[in-house]
Amino acid sequence: MADIHTPNNLLRDNNVFWYTAQDPAPPRALSGAVRADAVIVGGGMTGLSCAQKLRDAGLAVVVLERDFCGAGASGKTSGFITPDSEIVLSAVIASRGPARAKRIWEFVLSGVEVIRNTIGRHGIACDYQIQDSLFISNSRAAQRSVEEEHRARASLGYTSRLYDMNDIKSAVGSDRYAGGVRFPDTFGINSYLYCQGLRAVLADAGVPIYEGSGVTRVSHDGARTAAGAVYAKHVIVCTDRFLPDLTPVQKEIYHVQTFLGVSQPLADRDAQRVFPDGNLMVWDTDLVYNYFRMAGQNRILLGGGDLRYTYARAVSANTSRFKKRLERYFARQFPQIPLTLEYVWPGMLGVSKDLLPIMGPNPAMPNVWYVGAATGLPWAAALGVYAADRILSGRDEFDEEFSWRRRFFIGPRLQTLLTTPLTYAVSHGIAEHL
Repeated sequence: MADIHTPNNLLRDNNVFWYTAQDPAPPRALSGAVRADAVIVGGGMTGLSCAQKLRDAGLAVVVLERDFCGAGASGKTSGFITPDSEIVLSAVIASRGPARAKRIWEFVLSGVEVIRNTIGRHGIACDYQIQDSLFISNSRAAQRSVEEEHRARASLGYTSRLYDMNDIKSAVGSDRYAGGVRFPDTFGINSYLYCQGLRAVLADAGVPIYEGSGVTRVSHDGARTAAGAVYAKHVIVCTDRFLPDLTPVQKEIYHVQTFLGVSQPLADRDAQRVFPDGNLMVWDTDLVYNYFRMAGQNRILLGGGDLRYTYARAVSANTSRFKKRLERYFARQFPQIPLTLEYVWPGMLGVSKDLLPIMGPNPAMPNVWYVGAATGLPWAAALGVYAADRILSGRDEFDEEFSWRRRFFIGPRLQTLLTTPLTYAVSHGIAEHL
């Protein structure tokens, strides 16, 4: 498979399993001046979803992407399409109250449906697999968190099934777990193929997509690259953890690092022993949690991290350490099933201090809108649609809720004293567990 060199000399990482399915489309870099109704900076889930909604409404849209569509977090992720990502429903209820939590949860659920409907509407081939979600407890003490999540879902009218230590093995073939809460209407995908598929849909609809075209500056009248400019009435910056590079959002977005691995194919018998009651998307109760699901070809996808690397400032290339760590985790949980990871790669996900999204306008340029810290693909899709709706209809019901100027538990002054990595570690512990 040929390597793809983008104009800024970045090499596509062939350790990412998703990339083995298809090469990126040949890049087309921006050169000269282009005019449009809206320019979107970033070719991940948020930017592409926004472009789709605007184009469907008849607007002239241009997408600028530094590398290739799906090159960032959107294309390297686990492909869990579930509302639960970095933060569970019970934590949202605890911090926002039931009514606000319900509104927020319906918002992220809308992102699940955006992705599902887009796959069906356009026939995007992205290893779509219906898989229930399972939040699983590692100990009897941690089972309280699972039970709290079950009660939270029931209190807001959402379906779920609670497992205890006596019946959890019927869902996951391991005796190392103390219970879990399971809920339906979720699925897994190859997120890179989804981004590439949506890119093709947009290109066929007449949306110019310029890749290898890193934006150097945004302004009230558009966005500039080293080789050209797009002049537009509306500018939507959807660059996730890189948002501070182009916006005044400096201390409100950071990142967490995780490592993902995909195994060699399992025998049918072993795959069924992992998931005796059908394939699931599973994550556990640890602060830096482990997660797994079945990907295509009977391969297990495993993910996890540790505090040493989760809040590191730079992407770590130490995949051998995490290959061993993830294989040890699986061997401990499923000692009867042989597993070897064939692909392992790191990923960086943009986050806020309370794990909810960041969005809003530039105070000096109200037509420039920022979107980031989408902790999960459904959040990203919902935010992209929201940004489009704000242009099309003035939608604003979440402007204050997700404003980058909202109040956080640790403010900028204390963050300076603590350092950013420690600030985010403490803040996320509070957001998830207090």
